[in-house]
Amino acid sequence: MPVLVVTAAGILAIRWKSWIPATHIVTASAGSLLMTIVGKRLVVRIRPPLLEAVPPYDFSASFPSGHALNSVVIAGMIAYLITLRVDRTRSRVLAASVAVLFAVTMGLSGVYLGHHWLTDVLAGWALGGAWLVIVITAYRVYKRGGGQAIEQVQ
Repeated sequence: MPVLVVTAAGILAIRWKSWIPATHIVTASAGSLLMTIVGKRLVVRIRPPLLEAVPPYDFSASFPSGHALNSVVIAGMIAYLITLRVDRTRSRVLAASVAVLFAVTMGLSGVYLGHHWLTDVLAGWALGGAWLVIVITAYRVYKRGGGQAIEQVQ
């Protein structure tokens, strides 16, 4: 996932000739990573039995699934940024579809390989979706002048 973040942020920054996409992708990713770490430390859920898992084994807490959470946020943010720059509906649908397929595949593969319970993945998707909505909403509010309005109120 770090390679995907750096690559996507770099490509979009170069194509846009701006650091804006890179900062949004990195900010969203950092928040999702923090949510994963804090969630695992708070819940401390045991993973499925090793007899049912495929190596390599992970011994960290199981809840929430970091792969599910981070894939929703990272793929979702990349797809959102792409949809801002493309005009064709077909391209927008393709970007969103690839993001959803990526997140679903990442989450369900953890269950299939015996590394997570389904509820770990469902929670990861829900938390990732919520964080993605917050980050996109903050971006849209700031872009529409919300940042200036907030400064004037204070």
